[in-house]
Order: sequence, then structure tokens, then C-alpha cells
Amino acid sequence: MKPFYGMSLGILAISVFVVCNAAQPKSQNQSALKQTTSVAAKTDSAKATTATAITANNKIVVYYFHGNARCPTCFKLENFAKSEVEADFSDAIKKGTLEWKTVNVEESGNEHFNNDYKLYTKSVIVSTIQDGKEISWKNLDRIWQIIHDETKYRSYIKNEVAACLKGKYL
Repeated sequence: MKPFYGMSLGILAISVFVVCNAAQPKSQNQSALKQTTSVAAKTDSAKATTATAITANNKIVVYYFHGNARCPTCFKLENFAKSEVEADFSDAIKKGTLEWKTVNVEESGNEHFNNDYKLYTKSVIVSTIQDGKEISWKNLDRIWQIIHDETKYRSYIKNEVAACLKGKYL
């Protein structure tokens, strides 16, 4: 009975490891393909509003997307990003110009995010909303490469969100 129990635990551990690691980016080329994507065509009026301050109809949404299977690294991805956003941008959150959302893409009704953002693994997406419509978004795809350096990871999240709040990705 003990050999069967030990083998079962081993298979379970390997399965969890494979599920979490199989979805990670395999190369810089894959990551590069997931870079900043414009959701709507940029017009002269959109360009003119780049310098416009974020208002109630304009905001930034920072998403963390995950599935049902989550390993310790998956939880770190979320926890580090969420705590960084909440700590560094608390004023923007209070004003309603920045929002954090955690989304399980395997829950009913959330499957569309996989196509909307071309998701292939757990991801942090920064989305720019203008006049109530998403006009651009960016997949922060370096998170998997730097997750084991907490300082670098937090700095990456902070800098990308700050750039978005300043209109860099419009």
C-alpha cells in the first residue's frame, strides 16, 4: 500500500508542475508577439486625448488572469502585482481611475478573455479605457521571466502601470 501511495503523490506533484510550467512562454519570440496591441484604430481625436487626464469615463484596469490549476508561482504572480498596484496607486484606485481585477478565465462567462487578449498562460494585462471603451491594452509578458526577483518584478509592474496612467499606450 505504501509504494502505491508514494507513487500517487509523485504523479500528482509532477502533474501540477507540468500544468503550471507548460503554459509559460517558451521563447522571447512568443512573448514579442504578445506585446502591446491596439484594440481600436487610433484616430486624430484619440491622439489628441493622449494628454488628457484620466477621468471617470477614462480609467486603467489591471487584470490578473488565471485558470483553475494554480501553483505557488501562480499565486506569487498575482500577490506581488496586486499588492504593488494597491500600494503605489492607492490614490488612483480611490479616485476610480485605476482598477484591479482578478479573473479566472475558466469560470463561466470569462472564457472570452482568452481570445480578447490572446492569453496562453497566467497573465497581467494593463487595459486603457476611454469614454467607457477599451482602446488599447498591453500584456506584461515579462512576469514569468522575472517572478523570482521580487524587486525587479514589482518595479516592472509599477513602471508599466505608471506609463499607462500617463497615456503612454494610447
